[in-house]
Amino acid sequence: MKILKKILILMIIFLASYTHASIDLYFKKVIIWGHKLHSHTHSYIHEAFYKAFQAMGYDTFWFDNNDNISDFNFENCLFVTEGQADRGIPLVFSSYYLLHNVDQTKYKALYDNAHAITFQVYTHRCVGQHADIKRIDKCIYASKTAKTIYMPWGADLLPDQIDAIKEKVKKKWGKPKEKTIYWIGTIGGGLHGNINQINTFKNACEKKAITFKPLMRISAKENSNLIFNSYMAPTIVGEWQADEGYIPCRIFKNISYGQFGITNSKAVYDLFDHKIVYNSNTEQLFIDAQARLKDLTLQEMLDLMDLVKEKHTYINRINLLLNFLLECAREN
Repeated sequence: MKILKKILILMIIFLASYTHASIDLYFKKVIIWGHKLHSHTHSYIHEAFYKAFQAMGYDTFWFDNNDNISDFNFENCLFVTEGQADRGIPLVFSSYYLLHNVDQTKYKALYDNAHAITFQVYTHRCVGQHADIKRIDKCIYASKTAKTIYMPWGADLLPDQIDAIKEKVKKKWGKPKEKTIYWIGTIGGGLHGNINQINTFKNACEKKAITFKPLMRISAKENSNLIFNSYMAPTIVGEWQADEGYIPCRIFKNISYGQFGITNSKAVYDLFDHKIVYNSNTEQLFIDAQARLKDLTLQEMLDLMDLVKEKHTYINRINLLLNFLLECAREN
């Protein structure tokens, strides 16, 4: 009788472990449901997800609320969306959802079934958000009870594209640069604004006869080429972002485009192990950057690009999200 009982217990343990191990993610297609290109600042994040999923071999589609989807089969899909763009998104219980800034009540049944997780941008405050918060890597934290992961965005280039730009860097190294700094992105005021920090940096540029030229709504290829040819490429945050430790995607993009890291963000500086240029005062930041770039070696530049290529692309972020989604599904 005791032997039979032991056998029964072992069988139960085996079946339980087998069931747990057999849980896996199954989806046939990836659906980016959100802002079409240039329609919103978040559209560039959706574009980066779209390109990365395609490069990873997934059958990938990009829809918004205006598309005719009446004949599309949304069974067994993986959705990526954002709260300002998820009106009309199909809720399909055979599919999985990666959700950013959404109304979670809309997806409650999917969360309960471990078919949905939230991904949020990293800030310092995320560390105290949940009792079970766990550090996965620098600036990456997760809570399984909340089914939420916090992470920075990333470089929008693929690893092979970064390698191609490394070759361009090698060919151009040591040659004179344009006397223009191209700023691709938002300049604004308000709580999250950076206009004061930008203006201080711009004034420092003008004192040295360097033109500071802001641009918006350009293609990813133009962005990459302009930053590559820029005199330097700073990542300048406003007071709120600096205090909260927000990591802008600009730092990853600029480095991947062949420019050394320059920032007024202590959080960004710490993320890169103090291997980039940092000063909280943006006038002094320009001065420090000029001095550092004179002494910068080609190998230092290539090493920094390799760091972004290996740890901070959207392929890295997608693998992070899928692994977390799988962990939540297995523990549900």
